[in-house]
Amino acid sequence: MRDDKGRYVTPESEKLSEEMEELRGRYLDSLTSQKTETSKRTRTTRRREVGYWLQFCSVNGIDPLAAEESDVRGYIQTINDHADTTVHSYFTSVQSFYSIIIKDAVDDTLELDNTGEHPCDGISLKKDYEISRTSEYKRQHVITDDLENARENEDVIALRPDAVKELFDAVPGKRRETQLRNEVIVRLSWYTGARSIELSNMRIGKIDWERCMINIESAKIDPRENPGLARRNVVFPKEFKLTLRRWCERVRHSFSGQVTPEEGHILCTTHSDVMQPADINDVIKQTARNAGLQRPLRPADPDSEDDVKEWFVTSHRLRRSAISHWVNDINTIDINQARILAGHAQLSQTIDYVEDDNDSLAEDYQEGVQG
Repeated sequence: MRDDKGRYVTPESEKLSEEMEELRGRYLDSLTSQKTETSKRTRTTRRREVGYWLQFCSVNGIDPLAAEESDVRGYIQTINDHADTTVHSYFTSVQSFYSIIIKDAVDDTLELDNTGEHPCDGISLKKDYEISRTSEYKRQHVITDDLENARENEDVIALRPDAVKELFDAVPGKRRETQLRNEVIVRLSWYTGARSIELSNMRIGKIDWERCMINIESAKIDPRENPGLARRNVVFPKEFKLTLRRWCERVRHSFSGQVTPEEGHILCTTHSDVMQPADINDVIKQTARNAGLQRPLRPADPDSEDDVKEWFVTSHRLRRSAISHWVNDINTIDINQARILAGHAQLSQTIDYVEDDNDSLAEDYQEGVQG
């Protein structure tokens, strides 16, 4: 489920019923007793993602202890617009929920009402939905050399900085005002590394013009688990301030009759005071086509009748590209600062973007210890 801002509704923002909360607690207790080696991070993930499933059940009138395969498939349909790794994680948590219940030998209330059948057993994400937990490179059976304009990292597909710069001169728009709005979209995406929903929710009143920062609400962070990251500051170059200010203070309110001058969302359309994430993504994809950078990733070689399920250049790819740029190219940004800028709850998420550079390892070490 998504709320009116396009964000997935979590159990934290829409509280679970007392009955569902108790069921989740019993599951977690059983998980800990059955798998004593379960890490705190895994337990936190299972708590959150099983909560998503229980919330889905509650909204749709499903008894979780009597759920069937069709119910789980219905749940998958509501989340399949997420990244493959995210859908895989959510599904794994549902699998864990039922596996733990079936194996539980202590808590009498943890019993399935459907003769003990696991409702996930007949589902294969890979065969049924073409969803894989492996990285995009491995899923496509390609190496970075096959992706022109891509960085050399086997875990994360990202554009090279010089390729991103080609986008700035290729933004679509028949009117000068539309072109300016679209240039702001592409540049903000690259400069801030913000997700499309975070770009959509950016507000003029949260811009610190003096320090070239924008305070935004994170789309992924649970305020109760990471209160310091529930809101974060993203930064843009000083050279971009004039363009952004021109859009916000001079052009935006003449472009759209739906906005108030110098107030509200930064990004808007001619018919709405806020631009939706899907529309932001469409602008970025069209910009890539104009620049000659766009190509399908999945399927890798589509027939004329095939639907392209994943493109090389998207709003999320620009986010990944920005993070890759921070951690690999900018020496003045350390890995933890990159984590904060990206809005990652765990440092390990940011480390995935680091490219190995063994050629300069010895030289960098000597320079460091001598300094």
